[in-house]
Amino acid sequence: MLAFLTALPALRLHAQTETPFRDFSLRQGWSVFTEYSPDSTHLFLGISQDREFFSSGISYHHRLLLNRVWQLSWTPEVRPFMVESDPVRTAENYNVCVFPDGNVNQPCTPMSGYSRFVPHEPVLDATPATWSATGSVAGQPYYENYTYYYSRRYTWVPGLSPIGFQGDFFPRSSVQPLVEVSGGFAASLRDIPLFDTSAFNFTFSFGAGVRMFRTLTHAMEIEFRVQHFSNGYLGTANDPGIDSRVLRMSYVWGSR
Repeated sequence: MLAFLTALPALRLHAQTETPFRDFSLRQGWSVFTEYSPDSTHLFLGISQDREFFSSGISYHHRLLLNRVWQLSWTPEVRPFMVESDPVRTAENYNVCVFPDGNVNQPCTPMSGYSRFVPHEPVLDATPATWSATGSVAGQPYYENYTYYYSRRYTWVPGLSPIGFQGDFFPRSSVQPLVEVSGGFAASLRDIPLFDTSAFNFTFSFGAGVRMFRTLTHAMEIEFRVQHFSNGYLGTANDPGIDSRVLRMSYVWGSR
């Protein structure tokens, strides 16, 4: 008993000086990021092809939950600089045989030439490069041959994503897998991705990546996201939507 009482102060001192649990977790913070998508294709909703995105912005991080397995943060984002690029048809060569005044009882008359599209016309897909058709009407044969020329147009379309949540796993580790989901909107000065759609579009994304801490309060993130972009039936016509695969890099800092 006397030996236990003698050792008790030492046990208390050891408990008081024991190193506390140190996690790589930020109570709140900020990140600056840049994103790039070189192409678009039909992934789940959008059907617009060949759309390109580049954006940079700022995200705020506020921790909502933390345990030894994972943490959940609210992560709204603002993109003051986002550029969307559409393929546009600029001109065409044509070689056709048309019926004079639409009179199908006369042989068709060959015509050929070159015409430009002003303004350039955004298209769903920068194909085909050529298009041909042959046939006959009332026994009179006809043909149509076109060669199309394409370029690109670029549109500044800043955006805001007030809905954003990110989960980081294994907060004890300096390298943490993460998943995220976000939603918001973007607005431009002209309709995108086609004429007569909408200058206001909704955005939605989800993805996964990794966060790598350099110190307890500074980290880098690399993510792969799938993004959907469409007007949600707000335009003159519902646009075909854009599905993009996005690579994102972020620099994160904050307080514990």
